Amino acid sequence: MRRHTGGHIRDWWRSRTAATAVRVLQGRFTGLTIVLLILSFFATNVGQKHIRELLGSLGFSVLLLFAIRTVGPRLRIVTVTLALPPLIGLWIPLSDWPVLHVVVLALASCFLAFLTLVIVHAVFRDQAVTADTIVGAVCGYFLLGVTWGTFYALLVSVSPGALSISPALVSAAGWGFPIAPFTPFLQYYSFSTLATLGYGDVTPLTSGARSLSVLEGLTGQLYLAVLIARLVGMHAARHGRE
Repeated sequence: MRRHTGGHIRDWWRSRTAATAVRVLQGRFTGLTIVLLILSFFATNVGQKHIRELLGSLGFSVLLLFAIRTVGPRLRIVTVTLALPPLIGLWIPLSDWPVLHVVVLALASCFLAFLTLVIVHAVFRDQAVTADTIVGAVCGYFLLGVTWGTFYALLVSVSPGALSISPALVSAAGWGFPIAPFTPFLQYYSFSTLATLGYGDVTPLTSGARSLSVLEGLTGQLYLAVLIARLVGMHAARHGRE
């Protein structure tokens, strides 16, 4: 009898786990979150420059396409309008047109900022804590880092001396120019600032760079604090209703 009951419990647990995994994989934010994870890992860890740049362009393009799916039908036209110019600009050499390069970076920054706001708003609008809500919260945090990294790319394109990167880090990682919407060392600096790690191997030199760095550090801390408060509040409210 005990063995029979134990088998039923194991079967129930397996079916429940499988159902939860399927729901997570089919969630609104799962695809976009996976793309962000892959993009962040491979673009900053691949040693060969050309392969890294190709992976960055491909990953950023897939990110834009997943974003169009994630925002839903009401915002799809706005999303496509904002996503197309930086998507085209990724695959067209713009080194001979510095002004167009800056415009593409500015449009990419605006698009990512818009996407981040849409996803964060969707997460905070949920009335119950679900697996999809958690994945959306993680997605929002990753998007904050990627968005700020693109803002730094825009800043460095306008003011090349805004940031100073350690020569030892450049040599070890093989990082450098050209500046693209997803530039590995700027993404590294962005996530280090967002998490307030402060290794000191990338230093803001201008007032604009310092201001952006401080704002990003504050944004990262406020996001986590407000998010945790919101999730705990939703969980407590649900238990109160039950």
